[in-house]
Amino acid sequence: MRDFIIYYDDKPVAFIELIENEYDEKENADRLLTYYNSIVICNDELSVNGFCRLPAEAMVLVSGSSKGTQLKYFFDNKWYKQNRIGYEDLAEVLSSRVLMCSNIENYVSYKKCFINGKRGCYSENFLKKNESYSSLQRLYDIYYDRELTDVVQGIGNIADKIQYVLEFVQKITKLDIKEELGKMLTFDMLILNTDRHFNNIGLIIDKVTRKYRVAPVFDNGNALLSNLGEFPYDRSIEENIENVIGKPFYANLERQAMEIGFGLKINYQKLYKLLGREPESRALEVLKYQLKRYEKILRDDNI
Repeated sequence: MRDFIIYYDDKPVAFIELIENEYDEKENADRLLTYYNSIVICNDELSVNGFCRLPAEAMVLVSGSSKGTQLKYFFDNKWYKQNRIGYEDLAEVLSSRVLMCSNIENYVSYKKCFINGKRGCYSENFLKKNESYSSLQRLYDIYYDRELTDVVQGIGNIADKIQYVLEFVQKITKLDIKEELGKMLTFDMLILNTDRHFNNIGLIIDKVTRKYRVAPVFDNGNALLSNLGEFPYDRSIEENIENVIGKPFYANLERQAMEIGFGLKINYQKLYKLLGREPESRALEVLKYQLKRYEKILRDDNI
């Protein structure tokens, strides 16, 4: 297990402990918080204790989520985010397991960690040198100065909504993203992602060559019924699934994916071996439920 402190305006704002194996996860969260508080008091000895003193820029407020502003931390080319609504860390990690066994090659992998004694997760920065990320919303705002979500909602037909976005992207970037988008929307159908908005669908631009490439699949925390406020434990999986509202084109995730074409394929044999090593949780139960539900559409053990 590795740990460090993040500072903002010369004040410690996060004590992050990375979980590197299954035994690390059993650490007591209260102990971590107590340890963090003791470090704050003795901050003059941080360098002696081997902790990292990080710049203010390490703390980042991310306003792109449709769930509101989210506090994230960026350090050592990694992004860290704390659970806010339930078990987003488990949703991210299990979603990563699915992607590892799928025909989606361009994705971000997540691992679990503790931040100030609270569960969270982290991922590697997916940008290379001289690259920047531009969400579809940001790109649309640059060229048309309007909310892409509002424009898409004003289009009546689902197929027309999708086609409008595909044509916009191709016009600006010369990229055909239909195949990648189809895989992503099918993946969202499987994991019950309720927060795939136009800020976490995007492109990467090389600031030197000005060429675009498709950004990886990332930010899957609002999945597998992880929002306990919307999907409480006292309701069955089936009851909660009935209340899932999808994005960005249509509320019904299955209809949305079907409209563009079920692009995702999964090696079930390989995936179930990975899931067999995961501790029991509702997130895992929901994922297995969904895998069984869509097995005829998604299974391909040859990939």
